Amino acid sequence: MAHQHHKEVTEAKSEQSEGERGRRGGRGKLVVIALLAVVLLVWGGRWVYFRYTHVHTDDARIDGEVVTISSRVSGWLTELNVIEGDVVTQGQVLARVDTRDTLLQREVLLSKLRSIESQMAVVRAQSGQVDAETLGKIHSDTNRLVAAEAEVASLEVQLKQAQFDYERARELTAQKWLSQQAMERARTALQQTQEQHRKAVAEVAAARGVLSSASGSRKQLQVLEGQLLVLERQADEIRAEVKRKEVDIADRTIVSPSDGRVVMTFVRKGEHVAAGQRILMFHDPSHIWIEANIKETDVGLLEPGMKANIRVDAYRDVTFEGKVYRIGQAATSKFALLPDPNPSGNFTKITQRLPVRILLEKVDHRLRPGMMVEVDIAVRNR
Repeated sequence: MAHQHHKEVTEAKSEQSEGERGRRGGRGKLVVIALLAVVLLVWGGRWVYFRYTHVHTDDARIDGEVVTISSRVSGWLTELNVIEGDVVTQGQVLARVDTRDTLLQREVLLSKLRSIESQMAVVRAQSGQVDAETLGKIHSDTNRLVAAEAEVASLEVQLKQAQFDYERARELTAQKWLSQQAMERARTALQQTQEQHRKAVAEVAAARGVLSSASGSRKQLQVLEGQLLVLERQADEIRAEVKRKEVDIADRTIVSPSDGRVVMTFVRKGEHVAAGQRILMFHDPSHIWIEANIKETDVGLLEPGMKANIRVDAYRDVTFEGKVYRIGQAATSKFALLPDPNPSGNFTKITQRLPVRILLEKVDHRLRPGMMVEVDIAVRNR
């Protein structure tokens, strides 16, 4: 009986302790539930407040000026000095296209130019010689003509006087006032003067002929000058062609226009490239930004200069800071490749998005164009 009584007492105490533990467990669960409710309320309140004071979008990505480097000439690619991911500096040689054929063409042109310049030198020498000879001869022949004409003018005066003396002597002889011998002397003087006049006139004609011949020699100078002009034009054309070949040679060395990082290469060394064909693409890691597409219902809340928090999908534990720089002037749908003309007349209103550019406060070289991001822009009110 004692043993049975002790057992009953023990069972009663056990039931009592289990009841107390149950009551304590129930109170603990209520506390946990209450704490969770408080946490949820606080978190929910903060979330609501954050959404109320921020414009959020996950339709955003990192963008930058990705430059495509193309070949200006065609030929075999003899060098490709970079691979994807390489950092390049302004002026660095990225690739080279074979220059052998162009160099040979330039040498042929230079040889032609030297030949033409030699011909020009010969023509200039001939022109100078003809010029000197004809100028001297024309000067002397002109002096000869002037002297001959002066002699003719003088003899014409003498001839008139001789004719007058002869006529006077003949009249006086007929009147027996002058002897026959005196008249003969007057006739002889007239004949001598006439002969001298004829010679002087012939000398003028000869001098004029010689001067005309010398002037004709000057026409040879004009011919030489014409030849020289033709040669100079040919030389100018070849010089222009040489310059074009030199530009072609320079274009076969492809250099980086600025600092940056290689994003992609499209060819390999030894391949044949065409003029305009892409060689590689690169971008400047220090010049990147965020391009976020914001709903048109939220765009009215934005202003340039507003702060933004950016989270990159690749680095979820890092938050980057930026500022709104520019708000787009047209919805992204205006640039769609296949815009919807709505020919059926059925209309469904769809909220459009406008591009908003956000500049990073501090550039991080881990960020690369094309990465997806989430953006929260702090606004004053809704």
